[in-house]
Amino acid sequence: MPMRAIRFPGDLLPLTDMLMRTFQYPDHPEWGIREDEQQDVLRTINSLRRLWPIIRVLQLFSPALRDLFRGFLWEEAGQIVGLVLSARQGTTKTWEVDIVGVVPEYRGQGIARQLLTRSLDDLRKRGADKAVLGVIGRNVPAYSLYTSVGFEPFSGLTEFEVTPDGAPQVPPLLDGYEIESVRRSKSWRIRYELDKRINPPELTRYQPVVIGRYRPPLLLRPVLPLLRLLQRREMKLLLVRRATGGPPIALARYDVPKCAGGCDSIRVQLDPEHPQLADHLVAYHLGRAIARGPGRRVDLVVPSWMPAVADAANRYGFTRRVEYHHMGLTL
Repeated sequence: MPMRAIRFPGDLLPLTDMLMRTFQYPDHPEWGIREDEQQDVLRTINSLRRLWPIIRVLQLFSPALRDLFRGFLWEEAGQIVGLVLSARQGTTKTWEVDIVGVVPEYRGQGIARQLLTRSLDDLRKRGADKAVLGVIGRNVPAYSLYTSVGFEPFSGLTEFEVTPDGAPQVPPLLDGYEIESVRRSKSWRIRYELDKRINPPELTRYQPVVIGRYRPPLLLRPVLPLLRLLQRREMKLLLVRRATGGPPIALARYDVPKCAGGCDSIRVQLDPEHPQLADHLVAYHLGRAIARGPGRRVDLVVPSWMPAVADAANRYGFTRRVEYHHMGLTL
């Protein structure tokens, strides 16, 4: 049978070429993975290969790490032509289907359906109660496949991009707010507290806000700094609160390569009750990305329920690249 379980680390190298071929859409080239994104993917895969001996040892003692990657692939003539890759969200019973892909010349033969069905059966055996995934909004064949096996849309996001020709003018932070820097190792707690307060019910139906989804497994924590070091990226996070203290209102960051190639990114997680902060946060982090990673494309992903951030992105020159649906399935 051409289907088998993924075996790491041996499959990492052949999967690299397959993934570059998979995320190309001849009829919709705007959906395809860009050259700068390919460089980032390659760095991540190479980093995982170098760290895998450490991860393999830690997996002996941590069930969460054993579920870091699960999946199945399809081979034809000794070549990998299809893949489904899933990962448990922290220590929860929700799994994310990260990749469902078939190289263009083998599409339309039912390979993706067989791989996805086998993967979902495997997740059920592992005690999963929910599965989530993302799909390009106009990718009708993929969307139809997911709905046919029981997935339903529950949220969405838009990916924006800009290749800036200069730093933006940053509006001042409004009175009544204060900003503080956040250590990366502490950011999971802030994201948890912010999401618990602001995530809409349609989102939490399939992605409940529980600590196990945010807090890194204990034995993974020493690996994360090594992975970031090997990926050679600089990331800085800022937290916004009321000047009088209180809960987090926004968490934003820029993330840029510290070497040639790759793509800059910024992210803004904002309480919708404070839309007036969106312009400052988008402009500031775009400016920092330009300063720290000049000459690169900058991407920004915005959830559909944060319209103020999307509006700010438009004002600072970003254009919409693609829209995604988040889909969920109760197993």
